[in-house]
Amino acid sequence: MKNVAVIGAGITGITLANLLQKKVNLTVFEKSRGVGGRMATRRATPYQFNHGAQYFKIENKEFKDFLQPLMLNKIIKPLEANQIEILNKKVIKSTKICNKKYFTAESKMNSVVKNLVNNNFSIKLLCKIEKTIKENDKWFIIDSNQVSYGPYDWLFITIPPNQAIEILYNNFKFLDIIKKLKMRSCFSLMLGFDKIKEFNFDTALFLDADVQWLSIRKKIIDNKEYNNLLINSSYNFAEKNVNGSKDKISDYLIKQVSDILKCELNNYKHKALHFWKYAMSEKNNNLGSLLDEDLKVIVCGDWCMNGKVEGGFLSAKNAASKLLKYI
Repeated sequence: MKNVAVIGAGITGITLANLLQKKVNLTVFEKSRGVGGRMATRRATPYQFNHGAQYFKIENKEFKDFLQPLMLNKIIKPLEANQIEILNKKVIKSTKICNKKYFTAESKMNSVVKNLVNNNFSIKLLCKIEKTIKENDKWFIIDSNQVSYGPYDWLFITIPPNQAIEILYNNFKFLDIIKKLKMRSCFSLMLGFDKIKEFNFDTALFLDADVQWLSIRKKIIDNKEYNNLLINSSYNFAEKNVNGSKDKISDYLIKQVSDILKCELNNYKHKALHFWKYAMSEKNNNLGSLLDEDLKVIVCGDWCMNGKVEGGFLSAKNAASKLLKYI
């Protein structure tokens, strides 16, 4: 069987591993300590935050079939939420989300990708790939500790385009296309409370503020209630304050939400700020995946499609079908 390396263990990379398992010898390389990418969960006991994607839409039947085992095992469930939209500090719309198109994790969002991992492929965590080398028609990849892995017949790159460019060869057929793609940034502020004002909504979309999104989740541990509040900045705010002080950014976002919702949010017990440098593609790209048959490299990811979780699956599916024509 062919030896294949996949760089990135988000939804795209792990989908590839599932679609190609038993057809190739496959190893996934991931720079973080866990799989999931932006389907991420941050724990700060007793608080827990899904600080990346908090829900996702399923419209494609193959994607639904792919996730069916997770539905049956109650890893994911239909989203039920009261959502409001705010403009000029006023609620202009209130919606009850309860249908079979939107899904979320039963608890931890990263459990979605974790439950797609099995023993038919290998994963190397805490392994940041910084260089790729082609020798005698075989690929070798070098990590940040200068450890070399290989040889591989094919190379899949599923990381954001800015990072992909750093390890792609200059003669990659679609390099100019990738260079033109823009990713938007976002701050995610995580606040943990023992007590907080009772809101009549679960999620809020801000249409004209430096804050873009807010969600509140309650968790009961030993009969005690804990409240997990997540605040996402707008893309424009993040890009203007990329080098700003974390404390100043956090305080500003807290004040913004406090003023708009007329509530006190400074009595938090836990505070953490995460910067998503490559949170979302600027526009829908509908590229599928990018295959260079001469180099034997395939680039794919949610940013190749619509930037959504389902887009990551569809890009991986497109990439896997292309590879199978060559092996």
